[in-house]
Amino acid sequence: MTTTNISSNYLTTAMLPSIAQTQATLAADGVELSTGQYANLGLQLGDQSGYELSLKNEYQQLQSLTTSNTVVTTDMTTAQDALNAILSDAQSAQSSLTTWTSNAATSSPTLETIGADGLQALTSMANTTSNGAYVFGGVNNGVAPMNDYFSTPASAASTAVSNAFTSALTAAGATPSTISASDMQTFLNGPFAALFTGSSWTSDWSNASSTNTTAEIAPGQTSVTSTNINQPGFQDITEGYTMLAAFGNAGLSPSAQQAVASTALSLISQGVTALTSQTANLGSSMAQVTNATNSMSSQMTILQTQIGNLDNVNSSAVATQLTQLSTQLETAYQLTSQITKLSLAQYLPVA
Repeated sequence: MTTTNISSNYLTTAMLPSIAQTQATLAADGVELSTGQYANLGLQLGDQSGYELSLKNEYQQLQSLTTSNTVVTTDMTTAQDALNAILSDAQSAQSSLTTWTSNAATSSPTLETIGADGLQALTSMANTTSNGAYVFGGVNNGVAPMNDYFSTPASAASTAVSNAFTSALTAAGATPSTISASDMQTFLNGPFAALFTGSSWTSDWSNASSTNTTAEIAPGQTSVTSTNINQPGFQDITEGYTMLAAFGNAGLSPSAQQAVASTALSLISQGVTALTSQTANLGSSMAQVTNATNSMSSQMTILQTQIGNLDNVNSSAVATQLTQLSTQLETAYQLTSQITKLSLAQYLPVA
């Protein structure tokens, strides 16, 4: 017959691995209960880890695009508001010009005032910024799109207008007060109009790019997200205002002055029509961005649910297990304490 010696030290150390494992599980459960997610996702998900990672990557992409769409929407809203202000001013100028042409002798304000006020307001609106960028600059949105006609020293545009008028007077053998309505009309339709198109426009008036900005508003979907002042609407209204500002109080004969007013009214009316179309196009782009953002929001909700099904723990089950493990650990501590107190001396006969 053989006997096996079991010491109290052996019993104590034999419980240590179990206690350590319980402590580790308890710590993991504590993390899961506080975060709501598995402490070791890789171990929990196994071969589903790659699928979970792809879901998170897709969610982050949609979140990034949603954030950028917020900026894009702000920029386009700013541009839309500026266009509406430009249109409002132009329509007011139309009304004033209509009144002037019907009763030039007594109407107020003067043609020069209508043009100067309109051109200054147009320049201010054309140089509107949003998030540090000029909304009417196209892709060249780091520079103010429209030069100031009234700047000091004289702007290139102002000098060009003055030189063109001097040449027209010389060619007609006239002065401002003697130039005929017919010659004035020829000048306005020809040399003067040329100052607001092509290279003259881009060198004297505009710093904008004719290429508008685009942005990815959803995975695989891009949209035009800006407009620019190199558009007929801006050019027509600028030409009309400048005509009034330059010649409305230049000492022209009544008939020549009437030609200026009528031509300016026609140009501003053309510009209003063109800018109204431009505003509608920008509104269409804004709607695309809004729809894309709403669609991505729905997709993100679905992805969150899928990710949650993989990552999230059952809080009730974890809490129950946490309580059970705490009880087991406390019991193990008590047993260990009692075992360490055991002594052979307690069982030896007293002499």
